[in-house]
Amino acid sequence: MKQIKVLVVDDSAFMRQTIKAMIEEDPVLQVVATARNGADALEKVIRFKPDVITLDIILPGDRDGLAVLHEIMSTRPTPTIMLSGASNETINYVIEAISSGAFDFICKPSGKPADIARIETELQVKIKQAAESATVRKRTNNAAQVYQREDLSSSGGVQSHSQLIIIGSSTGGPKALQAVIPQLSEHLPAPILIVQHMPPKFTKSLADRLNRYAKLPVKEALNGEILKKGHVYVAPGGLHLCVSCNEQNHLCVDLSSSPPVNGVRPSIDVTLRSLVQLQGYSFIVALLTGMGKDGAKGILELCEAGKQVHTIAESEETCTVFGMPKAAIETGRVNEIQPIYHIADTICRQFGLRGDD
Repeated sequence: MKQIKVLVVDDSAFMRQTIKAMIEEDPVLQVVATARNGADALEKVIRFKPDVITLDIILPGDRDGLAVLHEIMSTRPTPTIMLSGASNETINYVIEAISSGAFDFICKPSGKPADIARIETELQVKIKQAAESATVRKRTNNAAQVYQREDLSSSGGVQSHSQLIIIGSSTGGPKALQAVIPQLSEHLPAPILIVQHMPPKFTKSLADRLNRYAKLPVKEALNGEILKKGHVYVAPGGLHLCVSCNEQNHLCVDLSSSPPVNGVRPSIDVTLRSLVQLQGYSFIVALLTGMGKDGAKGILELCEAGKQVHTIAESEETCTVFGMPKAAIETGRVNEIQPIYHIADTICRQFGLRGDD
C-alpha cells in the first residue's frame, strides 16, 4: 500500500512528538513534517504536499486552527482532522471546523494509558479514511454522476396519516446536515430526528448551530419530551434515541444508555428498530455520509415489518465517506440516491412541498 504523508500541526512540542509517534506506529503512515503555528503550517502544506493534516484547534499568533483550516481549503484543499480538548469553547470551534470542511475530529489524549491506546488506533484509522476519501472524491468527480436523480422504485411518497422523518449521518455529517436542515420547508407536517455519531457535549453545539440557520426549530432531544411536527431533534451524544407512544398516543423521546450498536451510541439502527412498534405511521429515512453500516439493518427491519418507508441515500459524489449510504443501497430497499444538495428537496417532495418553501 502506498505510504500516506501526514503533516502534524500543534503548538506543543511534546504533543507534536506524541502525535507523530502514534501515527508512525502504523508503517503505512509517514509524518513528513510538523508545524508549531499557523504560518508554519501553511508554508509546510505547500512545501511537503501532505495527503492528510492533523490540526490543533488552539494555535498561537494571529491564526487559530479554524483560520488555518479556511486557508488550507482555499489554497490547497487537503483532508484535515481537527484535534481538540472537550471544553465548551473548543467544542464550538470543532463543530464550526467540521461544518467548514474538516474531515473529522479527535479529542486529545488525557494521558491515561487506555485513552492513549484508543486515540492511537482512532487516529490511524481516520487518517487512512481521510486519505481514501480524497482519492474517491477525485475519482468520482471525474466520472459521470450516475447516481444523480436516480430513482430505484415507483414509490409515490408517504401516504399514511402520520409521518416521521429520520436523518442519519456520521463522518462528514455536520457539514452535510448544514446543507440539508436549513433547506427543509417550515411547513413540514412531521417531526424530524437526527442521529449523528458524536460524543457527548458535541451534539448540543451541533443542534445550536443548525438552529441558527434553519427555518425549523432545532434542539438536542430530551428524555420523555413529546415530538412536535415541524421540529428537529438531535440525538444526544453517548445515548441511543428511541421513539415510543405515551398514554395519550403522542410520540415521545426515550433515551437509553444501553451498550453501543455498530460500535456507536447513538446508533441509527437502534432508533429505526424502535419505530417497528409504532402503528399508523410511515417513515422517511435519509442516510447521509458516514463510515460503517449503521442504518442498513434498521431499514431492513422496518421494511420487513411491513412499514411504509421511503429511503433516501446520499450519493457517492458528495459523501465525505460513502459507507453508510452504500450499505443501505446494498439492501435493495433504497428508493432514491441523491447528492446532498437535493436531499432536502427530496424529503419535502414526499409531502408535496419544495425545499425552499
